[in-house]
Amino acid sequence: MDSAKASAPGNLFLTGEHAVVYGKPAIIAAVNKRAYCTSFKSKGNTISVISREFGIAKAKIKENNIVNHEGKNELFVFFDLVEMLMHKHDIRDGLEIRIESDVPVESGLSSSTATLSAALYSLNLLFDLRIKKENFFDYLYPLQVKIHGGKASGSEIFSSSIGGYNKIQKIDCEGKTKINSKELGKHSFSIVIGNTKVRAPTALTVGMHVPSLMRRFPNMVEKEFEKIESICEKIEKALEAEDIYRIGKLINKNQKILSKLGLSHPKIDDCINEALHAGALGAKLSGGGWGGVMFALAKRGEEEKIAKAIESTGAEAIITTIGGEGVKACD
Repeated sequence: MDSAKASAPGNLFLTGEHAVVYGKPAIIAAVNKRAYCTSFKSKGNTISVISREFGIAKAKIKENNIVNHEGKNELFVFFDLVEMLMHKHDIRDGLEIRIESDVPVESGLSSSTATLSAALYSLNLLFDLRIKKENFFDYLYPLQVKIHGGKASGSEIFSSSIGGYNKIQKIDCEGKTKINSKELGKHSFSIVIGNTKVRAPTALTVGMHVPSLMRRFPNMVEKEFEKIESICEKIEKALEAEDIYRIGKLINKNQKILSKLGLSHPKIDDCINEALHAGALGAKLSGGGWGGVMFALAKRGEEEKIAKAIESTGAEAIITTIGGEGVKACD
């Protein structure tokens, strides 16, 4: 095999972003927006990464390491991934990696995790590495920590690789981070995503803002995270009962906590208010905050009305579903 193509989904947090970094549970769902990666073997000692969204980066292979990085810094993490695979699986070929994504960049939909998951699966197929999807976390978690400014939960990795709805909790044990996960079944909910188009690097909120709050106001932050933990348990039960109205109310409560922690944004608030006024059952930001996306839970038949309300703010509205398939091969 000289080339292989794979895709992986972005993700939405129904509840628990930020709190999950500190050991609280979260509920995350794969969203029907995907990133695509095609990997090609090439002659010589060059690694090239070509991204529709970011541009080009190149590097050289030297003694089983990747050196002389040049081009777009945002793409250097793919060199880290390839170097890891070289060390673990003795890969020596030159490579060209082509990436394109329907997941908006720096939006809170886990675009970096989706592209890395697609890249890992593409390389997995290309070199017949036989890495199980359940083990993607071990490969990608160190890279996510780097992208997110030194802190990450890894929830998005599990969701992008496995898909569906999952309850996730990060466990730190003897210096190693692991994930406890529980699949939460299949559900058919209508979601309208509002992309504020305010780019919000996760490293700013996960790596800087929340740690700053933890240092200055530890008791307050822990209290709010405990409230989010309670919301997570209640949403899990509401999912079992298919109680969409209960889920909507709980999503709204989670958003109020995130706002109190300074993680929202005027444009997010604008989109949420318009969506709720148009009949959404609940609405909240997803991911890092300070921009990016929000989403609204809609009753069937009201998606277009809510989308128009979100678009009235100048944001992009995306009508979609959640809980779909994880990483997979593409023709």
